[in-house]
Parts: sequence; structure tokens; C-alpha cells
Amino acid sequence: MPADEVRRWWNLKETDLLDRIVEVAPAVRLGLTATAFADPEPTSPARRVFELLFLRGTLPEQFSEVEVDPWVLPLLDDELEAAILDAFQARTDDPPTPESGDRGQLAAFLAEHKGSQVLISPRGEGGEAELGSTTADMPQ
Repeated sequence: MPADEVRRWWNLKETDLLDRIVEVAPAVRLGLTATAFADPEPTSPARRVFELLFLRGTLPEQFSEVEVDPWVLPLLDDELEAAILDAFQARTDDPPTPESGDRGQLAAFLAEHKGSQVLISPRGEGGEAELGSTTADMPQ
């Protein structure tokens, strides 16, 4: 994946290649990342996954022992799978969000797509998000 394309993605800019990939990539619904459009935004399982992947994608050197590009789509390995599932676990301080995605579906998606790169993408209106997986057979 070209570094400029990934940088533009994390900066919420249009990306020719990644926008096409997201349209056809397998994905699982996470739920709302924004509930009140307030600053700071209240926590939620989907919001924590978004923040986790944003950090892994924009500050990858903090999560790698080898030199990496400054902008990446995080690689789904055992460590990231565990971190995503931990972040998606409901917590007592979460506001009620019945719109959250299903944790079992997320776990199955992660197991099926291990080894691929993952990203968060908007889904419809109102702060909805999904976790998408890139694979080798995506359009280039």
C-alpha cells in the first residue's frame, strides 16, 4: 500500500485506492464512534477500537521493535487481535449504546482475517463505523 495513500486515509482525506478497497473489503460493524459529537467524545467499545487503530496506524514506531513506515494500516496479528477484543469489551463507564456491534461477530471476523491489514471506516451517517480487512485480492 503506498505510504501517501495511507497518510491521506488517516488524515481523513480522499484516497483513490483505499476508498475503492473499503467499498469491497470484508468488514464487521463496530457501532457508534461518536455519540454526542462532543469534545471530548464519551467512550464506547467502537470508539476505543477506533482510537487503538488510529494510534497503531499513525504512530507505528511505538508498537514495533523494527523500523516501520510512519503511516501504516495495522497488521492483524495475535497481539492486535487481543488488543481489539479488549478495547471492544463493554465497561461500566460506557454510556448506554445499544447500537454497538456484536463482540462474537467481531471475534470471528478477527480470527478469519488474521494476517491482513485492518482499518476503521465510516459506515453511513451519525458516527457509525466498521472494521475492514484488506487482502491480497483487493483492487490495486
